[in-house]
This record gives sequence, C-alpha cells and structure tokens, in this order.
Amino acid sequence: MQKLNAIYMAFTDLVNEIGYEKLTTRLVAKKAGVSIGSVYYYFPDGKASIAAGLYEKNLSAQLENMQLDLRTQISRSLSIHKEHKELYRAFDQAIYARKDIFLGLKNRRDSGMKDEISGEDISLDLVLLMNGTVDALIHRHLFVESMFETDEELVDYLTAIATASYNYLK
Repeated sequence: MQKLNAIYMAFTDLVNEIGYEKLTTRLVAKKAGVSIGSVYYYFPDGKASIAAGLYEKNLSAQLENMQLDLRTQISRSLSIHKEHKELYRAFDQAIYARKDIFLGLKNRRDSGMKDEISGEDISLDLVLLMNGTVDALIHRHLFVESMFETDEELVDYLTAIATASYNYLK
C-alpha cells in the first residue's frame, strides 16, 4: 500500500509540475522511489492506469457527495476541481487516450449512483445527465474560459440548471 500511495503522490506531483503530456512512467517511478517494474505491476497500462486509479478514488468522493444538497455538491465539486486542476486535466487526457480503461470505472460509478439514489424520486439517467453537464461546465469554466466573474455565480447557474432540469424531467 505504501508503494501504491507513493506512485499516486508522484504522479500527482508530476502532473502539477510538467503536465500529463510530458509525464512518463519512468519519471513516476523515479519520483516515487520505486522500480519501473513496481509501477507496471500495479499499473499495467502505465500512466493511463495510474490516472484511472486516481480517478476511481475520486469517484468514491463523488458518491459520498450524493448525500449533500445539490448546491453543496456543485460547490464542493468546483472546489475539488480547482484544487486539483492539473490532475483533472490529466484525467481528461487519459480518458480521451484510453477510453477502454475508464469504461469499467464509469460502469462502477453508475452502479454506485444507482445505489445512492434508490428509493428517491429521481431517475439514474437524470442524475447521470446532470452530473455530466455540471462536470462539463466546470471543466469549460476552469480549462477553456471563465464563464462567470466569480465561482459563486457559476455555482448559482449550475444549481439553477440542475434544479430546473430535475423539475422539468421528473
């Protein structure tokens, strides 16, 4: 477990320092103080596998957020994205490069969300649609161009969209 955490930390540090594009498995191993073989033992597909592992840990946090009110969920998601901006950029790049690795994670996320909302008057499809929309707009705001003057305005906008969509589609 210690090696695994060292690899995750090294990956995160390197993504922040040099970006996902320049990152190599060899650099991760060196920074983590482990052999390249150890990295490939835990992550057979190299940096895409490491990104997938971190992404999966992040999905667990998303599922925990499901218990919060909508505005708090969105605000927390934005804060986490801002705090780990380069890591989220790396997730996007890894997903585009290796969709096959991330498909299983998506299916587990969907299943976890289904469990979280069971018994509530809301459909899984609506939750996934709104989650994807909020995530896409946060990414656009952070990575492409700021859509609003303040984060508060973005959170207000996303909360209004999600609430209106829920009320319209329920």
